[in-house]
Amino acid sequence: MECRPSDRVPFVPAIYEHKAWFVHSTPSVVCRDVKLFTEALLAEYESVRPDALTVGVDVYNVEAEAVGCKVRYYGEGDSSVPAIEPDTVLYHGEDDIGSLRMPDPSKDGRMPVNVEVAKNVVQALGKEIPVRGAVSGPFSMAASLVGPENFLMLTITQPALVHEVMKFCAEVIKQYATAFVRIGCGVVIFDSQSSPALISPDMYRDFVLKPTQELIRSLQTLGVNNVPLIVGGNTSDILEPYLETGGNNILCDYPANAGEFLARCSAARRAFRRNIDSSDFITTTPEKLRARTRECLDEGKGYPGFILGTAVAPFGTPLEHLLAIKTAVEEYSKKGSA
Repeated sequence: MECRPSDRVPFVPAIYEHKAWFVHSTPSVVCRDVKLFTEALLAEYESVRPDALTVGVDVYNVEAEAVGCKVRYYGEGDSSVPAIEPDTVLYHGEDDIGSLRMPDPSKDGRMPVNVEVAKNVVQALGKEIPVRGAVSGPFSMAASLVGPENFLMLTITQPALVHEVMKFCAEVIKQYATAFVRIGCGVVIFDSQSSPALISPDMYRDFVLKPTQELIRSLQTLGVNNVPLIVGGNTSDILEPYLETGGNNILCDYPANAGEFLARCSAARRAFRRNIDSSDFITTTPEKLRARTRECLDEGKGYPGFILGTAVAPFGTPLEHLLAIKTAVEEYSKKGSA
């Protein structure tokens, strides 16, 4: 993460709702149960041995729920991922931003659940592996509060209001992230609603860049120097402002141009995670995944800030598929040092 030479490329798969699979449960159950959630993270570590752990299941819902949005949880045996109920958005632009309530990470929604789980995992594994609490990015949280389509319309009709909503969201996230930091946990920011698939590069600069910069600076003042910022999709078109956010570890998702990321990130001495194509993660074969892994590792060209990852592993992803990627990383590194 600091772009210093290491013995091999790190492997950081995107395991969120799939955590529940490791304890024979479902995302809706695990994300609300401190004991099961903790056990799921420990089982993920023992089974996969990734090079970082993320405390998060439905990573985009927690802040909005703590403010007052309703989350749809699913019944016994249903492995669907919890989601914000569309008809429970809290803000439509008619009321003053002051009508939104600032949540308390120690008692509101599932914030205290996630922080308690993070504390447990840091105590158990903090000396072995980086542990990071998942928080939303400001744009993604705002989209949850307002509703994604309504929020995108507001960027056109009421841009000043959007800036106010973003400011509120950044403060909520800052307080939640600070709760993680206080118990010795790192932080990873997820903001894929700001992907170029949804907003233009100009909109990213206008609405996303400044609040994200301020959020990351606030974490750095708390001593958190490694702040991954995850924006999915083809982010090649926002690569420059993406780097300007200050996130020390950014995402080069499968559709993005790895060559462009390598050139710019190496010049900026910034780490980036390259995701292999995981669109058929459940149905493909270990052999195909090993081949894809080797192709992606070749794209890194030995850059010490190169991290290998995956797109979000669906619930029920076969363990042998994750282990096939990890084995290919280890074999590749041994070949390179031979």
